[in-house]
Amino acid sequence: VGWTVCYLNELFNVCSAKRVRKSDWRTEGVPFYRAREIVKLSDNGFVDNELYISEEHYNQIKEAYGIPHPGDLMVSAVGTIGKVYIVKNTDRFYYKDASVLCFENRKGLIDSEYAKYMLMSNFVQNQMKENSKGTTVDTITISSAMNYICLLPPLNEQKRIVTTIEQLLNQLNLIELELA
Repeated sequence: VGWTVCYLNELFNVCSAKRVRKSDWRTEGVPFYRAREIVKLSDNGFVDNELYISEEHYNQIKEAYGIPHPGDLMVSAVGTIGKVYIVKNTDRFYYKDASVLCFENRKGLIDSEYAKYMLMSNFVQNQMKENSKGTTVDTITISSAMNYICLLPPLNEQKRIVTTIEQLLNQLNLIELELA
């Protein structure tokens, strides 16, 4: 089977968090990410986090509603929309409802790294921008995200694309270093 055109909801379960009230925010415990933290994680691979929820609250949410799994994609959905962070095996965090969406990657149809590049492509980013118009602040809703059109190659082709992109990015970094 070759490339297919599909809707995002055929690849992911698009969801948001269980609401965590401001009164539940803490200065230590399990990191709690808003859109701005996801943007920093997407851009830098790390974030100096300032918000947390208690270990107990995290465990209650985990038990009752579930938490992001490794390979899921966290997407900033308010303000700076469309920034993507892939959940790692070592991550332990929870996230703010509505300002961050979780694209649960549990169907085995798409490589998480390929999915990140696909979501960051002009093709999908333009859909995000078009569907967020008419609101005061750019916002991605679950219902609009589920209907984004995606291009899906076979898994082995996804992995080849990721390898090629990463090789080219490494070459660009070397060129930038030489020019600096």
